[in-house]
Amino acid sequence: MTTLWDDGGVSSVERLQAIIESHATGEEEHMAGYRRLGKLSGDLVSAMLVDLVLEDEERHHALLRRMAARLGDDIEMTRSTSALPSTAPPTDTSATILALTREYAEDEHKGAGILRDLAKHASGLYGGVFSLLLETMARDSEKHERIMRFILQRLSDSRRRQPALAPSAV
Repeated sequence: MTTLWDDGGVSSVERLQAIIESHATGEEEHMAGYRRLGKLSGDLVSAMLVDLVLEDEERHHALLRRMAARLGDDIEMTRSTSALPSTAPPTDTSATILALTREYAEDEHKGAGILRDLAKHASGLYGGVFSLLLETMARDSEKHERIMRFILQRLSDSRRRQPALAPSAV
């Protein structure tokens, strides 16, 4: 069985870069289609919803391009300003920053639950638009929680790797 990763002689990093670039190109076509759909729908609510999708697609497209640039920089041993950063996290992250990041993750988790509950209660309002938007926001909050937990893990791990200070001479 052939997979996306089968491409004799090409490294998996080069193949990943090609797949990401191909996906980004495909998203350009989708974005153009979304723009047309928003204008042609004749419905202000539909146009607003399409705009929300388009905002996400534009952000995804930019991230995909930056990811492909990062991979390209690593393959070619270059450094471009458009590439996704790849620096190591600081080893001196304060306990306050870690606590704040953990608090944000927990707030996003709680917020997702509240939004989901509101979505259930708003299911009959305005043809379901309020429910749809609240559910979408709940999913965004879940995404934000996951990002905050990733940041927390990244900063915590780098802090644990901080070299121990040598005891000072007495």
